[in-house]
Amino acid sequence: MTVVSIQVITSTGCILRNWSIISGFADTITFGQLFTEVVAGSYESAKDFVLPEELRNNRVLAEVSKTRSDFQHVQFGDRVVDITSLFGHYVRYTVAVQAETSLDPCATRSSEYRPSAFSILMDSAKKLKLPQTAIPVKTKKDELFNELVKFLLTLGWGGMM
Repeated sequence: MTVVSIQVITSTGCILRNWSIISGFADTITFGQLFTEVVAGSYESAKDFVLPEELRNNRVLAEVSKTRSDFQHVQFGDRVVDITSLFGHYVRYTVAVQAETSLDPCATRSSEYRPSAFSILMDSAKKLKLPQTAIPVKTKKDELFNELVKFLLTLGWGGMM
C-alpha cells in the first residue's frame, strides 16, 4: 500500500491544504484521479478540505519530491505508485491563479486577517519592554542596572503586557 503526503497551494504561494497523509487508494490511480478524489473528500484525512468554487476550473500542476522542497513536475496521467516509488512520497498540487485577480484566496485573506508591517512596528514602539533576564555583572553599573530592572518589573513597569 502506498502512502503519500499531499499539499495544495496556489501559484501565488497561498496554502489551501497543508500537508496531509493520504493512503488507501488503488495502485492504478493517477495523479489527476487522486486530486479529484481529494477535492471530493474521499479520504478521511482530507475530508475537511474544500477547494474554493472559483478555483475548481483552473489549471492544476502536480509535483513530487523526496523532501518538502526541490519538486519535480509530473503528468496528471502518471500512476501515483510508479512515480512516488522513484521520486518520493511528497505530492504538491499547485492551482493556477493570477496574482492581481480576486480569485486568489490569500489576496482577500491577507488584508482581512493580518495587520500591515507598519502598524505592527508602530504598536510595538508604544510598548515599554525591559529585559527579562539580567546582564552579566562586570561592573557596579551592571549590578545597578540589574537591580533597577528587577525593581521596575516588580512594580509592573515594562513587562510583557
